[in-house]
Amino acid sequence: MKESIKHMSAYQAELPAEVVKAKYGLQHLARLSANESVYGPTPKVAQAIKATPDDILGYYPDGQATALREAVAKHDQVAPESLVFGVGADELIQLLTRTVLTPGSNIIVPDPTFGEYAMHAQIEQADTKKIPVQPATGQLDFDAMLEAVDDKTTMVWLANPNNPTGVFEKRTDILTFLDQLPKSVVLVVDEAYYDFVAEPDATVARDVDNYENLVVLRTLSKAYGLANLRVGYGIMQEPLYGVMQAVRLPYNLNTYQIVGGTAAIDDQDYLNQVVRKVIEERTAFQTFLYENQFTFYESQTNFIWIKVGDTKKYGARLLSKGYQVNDRLNAEWLRIALGTPEDNRGMQQVLLELKNA
Repeated sequence: MKESIKHMSAYQAELPAEVVKAKYGLQHLARLSANESVYGPTPKVAQAIKATPDDILGYYPDGQATALREAVAKHDQVAPESLVFGVGADELIQLLTRTVLTPGSNIIVPDPTFGEYAMHAQIEQADTKKIPVQPATGQLDFDAMLEAVDDKTTMVWLANPNNPTGVFEKRTDILTFLDQLPKSVVLVVDEAYYDFVAEPDATVARDVDNYENLVVLRTLSKAYGLANLRVGYGIMQEPLYGVMQAVRLPYNLNTYQIVGGTAAIDDQDYLNQVVRKVIEERTAFQTFLYENQFTFYESQTNFIWIKVGDTKKYGARLLSKGYQVNDRLNAEWLRIALGTPEDNRGMQQVLLELKNA
């Protein structure tokens, strides 16, 4: 067994909804800890899956996910041969670290950020350098990240907007940073929450053509509401594209993922409706936080990072009232995903009661 993984802890998922309901005597539980969509996917996804004939079950799926590839390429205005598909963005993170990292190399990440970047670096026996975000705003410290680059640095990871802070970085700032990185260092920009950004020029996806060391990740788990279906993709150039295609499993997406993902991408009207609802609720929730003098970072996602002090106290109280949020990431900061308007008002009431207690 690798020494680097002997003492790793398994991911601790939330208790099942029915268990939590029984424990607290709840009729309703809002699952708001994993940034899932409370609105779900377009009905066209279920329709497309149900219309898929049963006789496909005895045969392998399309190993190139052709229909999904064409739909994504058209929507994102990228070349079909730049797309690598995975079982969620998680598989792409795993494959990228497997492909690029070697024992003794290192990656650079903001702190805090999505934990899987460091986890997979550890599995590959690489080190992780964590660069704190700017305390007042949560913005990335690009200068400090550049200073951390050394001759063993092989990857830099940026979630944009960042998870768990929700903070968005401008495309021009990312490209300025990229222009200063050695070409031997791969910059991965994880745009899992890109669809929720209410700012222009929010993606670097179409810049991949100009940089061999730029990779963009996307997922259908968030705004598209397909968390259970597990569909993600990466946008990248050769030579990384060819190697990633070689190391991924040949039939990693099944037919239902391909059909369902294609239907989701094709229904942009539904996606836009969901995004409008999320932005409206995000604006209202952040207005509440401002007015009641909570400390938080301005979010461009479907969740908000709030400083509450005793995170476990707030998380337990919210859970007892039927709101399952993420209190496991930091001792002082709580991550709350946006729910329905009713659930959001309910959470605000609990937050205010605790703050004023």
